[in-house]
Amino acid sequence: MPVIKKIFSLLLRFSISGLLLFILSRKIDYRSTFKVLGTIGPFYLISAAIAFLIIYVVVYYRWKMLLDAQGLHFPPKLLLGSFCGGIFFNLFLPSTIGGDIARSLDLGAHAKSKSIVVASVLLDRLSGFVGLTLLAIVSLIFGHKYITEPSVYVAVFIMAFLLGSLLLILFNERVYGFINSSMRKRQGLKEKLRRLHAEIYFFRSKPAVLYLNFFYSVAIQAGSAFVSYLLLRSLHCDIKIIYPLIFTPLVTLITVLPIAIGGLGLRDASSVFFYAKAGVGKDIALGQSLLNFALIVFVGLIAGILYVSTLHYRRIQPDKAGAAPR
Repeated sequence: MPVIKKIFSLLLRFSISGLLLFILSRKIDYRSTFKVLGTIGPFYLISAAIAFLIIYVVVYYRWKMLLDAQGLHFPPKLLLGSFCGGIFFNLFLPSTIGGDIARSLDLGAHAKSKSIVVASVLLDRLSGFVGLTLLAIVSLIFGHKYITEPSVYVAVFIMAFLLGSLLLILFNERVYGFINSSMRKRQGLKEKLRRLHAEIYFFRSKPAVLYLNFFYSVAIQAGSAFVSYLLLRSLHCDIKIIYPLIFTPLVTLITVLPIAIGGLGLRDASSVFFYAKAGVGKDIALGQSLLNFALIVFVGLIAGILYVSTLHYRRIQPDKAGAAPR
């Protein structure tokens, strides 16, 4: 039964991605999009690809920073293999959450405390959400004169509300205690969440690590917006960079929803919707989104090759990495 459920879930997500792309095809002439892609400027495209690769390098070191702070020191080849595995499986699993689960399981098999590894992955994801929200808020403050669409302000407000709620639950003992006490009937889940919360709450005593991690996250998200800007410029779209700085976090947040494969369909529909507020043609917005997905696939395939190349190494590694006393 679990196997059947997994297959059904996978097929459902493929179906959702296909449905979203079909709906887009009814509103956008794909031939126009392909014609736009045929005029692509190689300089901006190559620049976007280089920036995209640099972003992943920074993401790797952001995660490593959290593991080091928790006393987990893995061999570089082992850690890189798990990180690349997460990127590779993002191509097939729902959103980026599937990749997070993959690297948690992979690296957790080599750690004495799996909960610490899971906590580092969750905090790494939370850090990315902090970067998304801060970038969207700051960009909207400075670029509000360019945005007149209420839906953009509502979306950013929802992001800020969700972030505030998550931070309260994770780093405020009273709020967490209230939620924890309401789970009396589910003791097994309650205990797992308690240990996970304890590992994340530990970082409250490491403010320097948290602040530096959040700084990296803002830089990563700004870099992602810059990649979108370069891709739009490669399609000969003369657009102010403030628009990608505002829209990219919103598109990324929607793409994270675990209802489509690799965010395909969600990324395209949301890109067309938001960039229309900046006067960008639907064919160009869709072209930018497809190029972005192509970069994701390109990096994912490279990561997959690196992941497979470290399989033998990881199998012969004993469980050397452990949590140091804190």
